[in-house]
Amino acid sequence: MKTIETGALSVEGWLQRMEHLALRHGVHLSTLQQKDGRDLEVLFASAMLAFPSDKLLGEQAANTILRHFLETAGVMVATDHVELRRWMVDTGFLQRSDYGTDYRRGTVPAWLADAAKALDIDRIVDTVVDARTANVTERETRRQAWLASQIEVIEGATGEAGVDETFMRLALDQAHNAWALSEVPVGAVIVKDKQVLATGFNQPIGNTDPTAHAEIRAMRAAAELLGNYRLTDCDLYVTLEPCAMCAGAMQHARIRRLIYAAPDPKTGACGSVVDLFAEPKLNHHTVVRAGVLADESRRLLSGFFVARRELKRQGSLPAEDDDSE
Repeated sequence: MKTIETGALSVEGWLQRMEHLALRHGVHLSTLQQKDGRDLEVLFASAMLAFPSDKLLGEQAANTILRHFLETAGVMVATDHVELRRWMVDTGFLQRSDYGTDYRRGTVPAWLADAAKALDIDRIVDTVVDARTANVTERETRRQAWLASQIEVIEGATGEAGVDETFMRLALDQAHNAWALSEVPVGAVIVKDKQVLATGFNQPIGNTDPTAHAEIRAMRAAAELLGNYRLTDCDLYVTLEPCAMCAGAMQHARIRRLIYAAPDPKTGACGSVVDLFAEPKLNHHTVVRAGVLADESRRLLSGFFVARRELKRQGSLPAEDDDSE
């Protein structure tokens, strides 16, 4: 990995910074400002290059350009065209007419000036798209390699223990889907009469939903399929010990059996931190089995966090990003 330049930026250095940003998801402008103001300036300068160099644009045309930028080169940013436009005006990357309705290119800081003259928006877009595509391809290749070595045919399982392992492997497959989207890799499967009803994987970041844990998403899908929120006679397989929220939802849904892989010493509600399933006052008691393919789940989680720490070390993720499910 080449070292990012700290002086006047070359074209290569500019594109390298955009490559690093491309691997992130849901980045807030304020986070970039706090962590590395230069990344924010490169982002704004890239958006500025989408504007014509010698033409004044009306607000509608300017908005169209900024929306397209956020769909392409700025896809990693969690904002809309209005906020982006305001920030760019405030920082001088866009100039607004005296009437406040027309916009043109502003000025770039001296350290970006030479590179800006040699770059165009199409090259920046290509760089971001290629980086994100390569990242997805790499993760999918790793996932398919894991599937080839791990997934067993359901018909080949014998006895309850064998069946539990088979369905847990399907849950681990779902966890890989979460990793592919840069979410903590947790997956879940709901089974009734040895048939898979629904699956789910962790996606609170992508869905901007704090309840979008793997178990909740799987239960929602199963309830919709059955036309009933009560999932009586259903078993839930999940790769990580459920938290209190998910454990409570399972009790409400009347899940028959819970089978999980690895314990969660931070938020586990099946005995690691609290044990909601052992509360005698509850009127439903889900049977719990722990430790099914626990080592596989631990390795998956460990690999994710190792890769995540490396991205943070490279500056491709904000250091304050939450690493919990």
